[in-house]
Amino acid sequence: MSLPGIALLYYNKIRLTKTCLDSVLSAGVEPDRVHCLDNGSDLAVYSELKQDYPEIHHIRLESNCGFSGGFNAALKYVFTREFSSCLFLTNDTVFHADADQILANALKKESAGLAAPCIRYAKKPDQIDSFGAFFSADNASLGHYHETQLPPILDFEKDYIPGTALAMTAEAFDTLGGVDDTFHTYWEDVDMCFRAHRANIPLIRCSNARIDHGVGRTCHKKPFYTTWLFQRNRLIFCRRYLSGNMLQNAEACIRKDWQHMHESALKKNDQKRLSYICDLLSFLDAE
Repeated sequence: MSLPGIALLYYNKIRLTKTCLDSVLSAGVEPDRVHCLDNGSDLAVYSELKQDYPEIHHIRLESNCGFSGGFNAALKYVFTREFSSCLFLTNDTVFHADADQILANALKKESAGLAAPCIRYAKKPDQIDSFGAFFSADNASLGHYHETQLPPILDFEKDYIPGTALAMTAEAFDTLGGVDDTFHTYWEDVDMCFRAHRANIPLIRCSNARIDHGVGRTCHKKPFYTTWLFQRNRLIFCRRYLSGNMLQNAEACIRKDWQHMHESALKKNDQKRLSYICDLLSFLDAE
């Protein structure tokens, strides 16, 4: 299809999800292009959204498959309906008119596989949350670009598009197989973009395609996510894409960070985080 599909991923948080859906539909997007994927929410949440938005497509996973599983399921469904591209949104975003079409046009014009909109903070719309992002090998960390005066093509060596909102072609999805769902949550977007770089699939940014971001905190207080998954995936990513002295330096930075985390968890007697950090240190020492 010439017009892009739109996929929205949610897990509970029904009010946020409705706000996102309302922003898409009120902008004039045809309901048949909108696909809402429930990533294992309470059945009552799924039922209410289906009842309140009967005109769009609803897909449900019976259990939470993490961001990775939800992302892949959502885009796979959209592309089986023969859309040539799709705008993916998390449910803490707000859509602005024509963002989907602007990104789809840019993907076609530049023969690109993925495109980044300009994502602004929902509560501070004059400030940019991200306009693409980057991996720093110096300290094995991630950062966002907060300005619009940037090259339209993302840097092959370090840039990626955050999974908050991105556009992707069906061809790129097929080539890459979506994100690596073994990541579950965190770093899967970075990994997918680095695989795209290595497959010579261009990544671009579009300053006139705007999405607002409410910066949801669904996972931020859960040590399984912020301590275990984020840090485990950080190390996995570095070992996939770095080598030699760069990898040694990254692992040294990671070890130092984890030791500081261990000290902090000890002071707070946070047994759950301590357990995860001990497992992480064992993982770091394993070859």
